[in-house]
Amino acid sequence: MKWGLLVLTASLVAGSLSAHAAPQGGSKNDSSPQTVRVGGDIKPPVKVKNVTPVYPSFALQAHIEGVVILEATIGIDGRIKEIKVLRSIKELDDAAVKAVRAWEYKPTVVNGQAVQVITTIPVNFNLEN
Repeated sequence: MKWGLLVLTASLVAGSLSAHAAPQGGSKNDSSPQTVRVGGDIKPPVKVKNVTPVYPSFALQAHIEGVVILEATIGIDGRIKEIKVLRSIKELDDAAVKAVRAWEYKPTVVNGQAVQVITTIPVNFNLEN
């Protein structure tokens, strides 16, 4: 069982640290925009609107803290289109997702065209801040 977990963990790390920008959609016959991953020549998108997550009161009382890691697809308009939780803290996931859904970014442009971009977003919950 340890090896299965190790392989799964290594696969997740390798996938999230990929250093190339592989197109994920948007063929010439498809009307959907091209989607790329952050890495290599694709720089992380620039956030223009931040919303701080609201720490759930029950999580504060239980002294729960940590980092929720999300994967988000940012549309050509700079708004969050999809979010999935990559690393969960059950009591904090909803607050993280709600805050990130309200974030906005400067649209990402590749070769003169706006593209959707997939990026990893860590959301920190720290009791000292």
